[in-house]
Amino acid sequence: MFRRPSYLSNVEKKAVLTRFWEKDPSLWAKDPKIHKQITDRLGWLDVIPKMREVQGEIVDFARDIRQRGIKRIVLLGMGGSSLCPLVLSQIFGSQEGFPTLKVLDTTDPDEVENVIRSGDWNSTLFLMASKSGTTLEPNATFNYLWPLLENGVSDPGSHFVAITDPGTPLEKLGNEHGFLKIFLNPADIGGRYSALSYFGLVPAALLGMDIGRILQRAEEMVNKCGPDIPLDINPGYKLGEFLGEFGVQSRDKLTILADLPIKAFGLWLEQLVAESTGKETRGLVPIIGESTGIPGFYGGERIFVYLRIKGIQGKDSLEDFVSELRKADFPVYELWFDDLYDLGAQFFLWEMATALASHFLGVNAFDEPDVRRSKEKTGAILDVYRAGGKMPIKFWVDPNSQIHFRASEMLAASMKSLPRAVRDIFHVLPTWGYLAFLPYLPYDPEMEAIIGEMRYFVREERGCATTMGYGPRYLHSTGQIYKGGPSSAAFLIFTRKRAKDYPEIPDFGVSFWHIQFAQAVGDFEALSDARFRAIHVHLPSDYQLGLRNFSKVLSRSVRMK
Repeated sequence: MFRRPSYLSNVEKKAVLTRFWEKDPSLWAKDPKIHKQITDRLGWLDVIPKMREVQGEIVDFARDIRQRGIKRIVLLGMGGSSLCPLVLSQIFGSQEGFPTLKVLDTTDPDEVENVIRSGDWNSTLFLMASKSGTTLEPNATFNYLWPLLENGVSDPGSHFVAITDPGTPLEKLGNEHGFLKIFLNPADIGGRYSALSYFGLVPAALLGMDIGRILQRAEEMVNKCGPDIPLDINPGYKLGEFLGEFGVQSRDKLTILADLPIKAFGLWLEQLVAESTGKETRGLVPIIGESTGIPGFYGGERIFVYLRIKGIQGKDSLEDFVSELRKADFPVYELWFDDLYDLGAQFFLWEMATALASHFLGVNAFDEPDVRRSKEKTGAILDVYRAGGKMPIKFWVDPNSQIHFRASEMLAASMKSLPRAVRDIFHVLPTWGYLAFLPYLPYDPEMEAIIGEMRYFVREERGCATTMGYGPRYLHSTGQIYKGGPSSAAFLIFTRKRAKDYPEIPDFGVSFWHIQFAQAVGDFEALSDARFRAIHVHLPSDYQLGLRNFSKVLSRSVRMK
């Protein structure tokens, strides 16, 4: 049973901090059968000294890659293996003279084709990152790329590098195909807690970042958060208590605000918090990427964390808006960055705080029990397609808008009318709930802007929070809290018709479009089985036009009483 941190005595709070640093698994689970699984995920607490030992190896590797004339790094990975590199590439970018970094964490066929068209094989290095070595998306992409590399370069293996745990199928694949290098990460670190291991540091070095400086900032934060540091000045404990205190009170919409230069950090925070805390109908729902509005339109379930960087003012700062939130009595927690390299400190701070918040919420921070359902359903759908050549899916066609859609079991009475299905969602969705927009589409700023307009409209009209996550990226990130977290949620999943026939992936028997579509359907069915309200909208191949048409349906339906 969880307890509010404010109800604990100082002695009890100190005991929590001590047990945390002693790696006591009973902080997160009472069942002794689970304790070893948790202990095997706590290596991030002392990974920094290990990375110090191999710092020179990483730096030398990055230098060698640069000297080989590599101009482009393409990272193949998902979730915890890809989001830290994605954040680093967006916040720091490529330093002068160093390769660019493209994170390919999708099965979208157009995104894959863009990678193939946009660079020369001879100056490209593929970095496969997967803790388990069995992740569907990077493995499918490797199978697709390998024959192209065989025909394009004399030594295709030298254009691949792997980061994985010891003994995984990816390590075996790398050895069999002559990969240039295989980095074996400490096996006792879960993917979402791996930012300060090889998974984060190798891409950072390839971008030209000073990884010694990253580790130094992380070390400084570890020292500030140690077991002997008083609770009232211990950053990790204080943030963990803030998150846990309000999470226990069901103030569970954790809204991340950030000054413009560090805005991308929210992508990494989102997956860490959501996947760690979102279980047993509890959890903190991270809200990132929202446009700001009048505080009066925000529900009382909101708490805010404001990430600030020194020297930022004006339009790149949210100081004035945050001042309005404080005046409206919203809880706001501020975190300051001295400069961009303070990301190293923030990685550890948030890992510690999230683990402690999970303890206060009474959930195991280190498992993801609800992720498997969507994967299993995706596999079953692809098996049906391989056997019969057709996807086992039928859509209704809304008679007025002509939009193709499906409604989940909880919306079965409104199946034939899209406006009715949307209205039924909002008749039930409380102001303290949230609506998730989940596009299985290319990474497209214009599409994001259209969804951003819908998110703003929903908040202004109904007062509820919204989230947005690309599929299949979110399946390895917020997908856990969507199915295992607070039940006051509804979901809009978007796919699109094929604009053309896409080539088949060797040994998979399907194209990337089929995998992406099956992933969307699999998650829709998992949400439907879990008794959530969800609508799967199947857009035309011109998905931007289709989304704009859907936004009109949404606005009319929401305004109807």
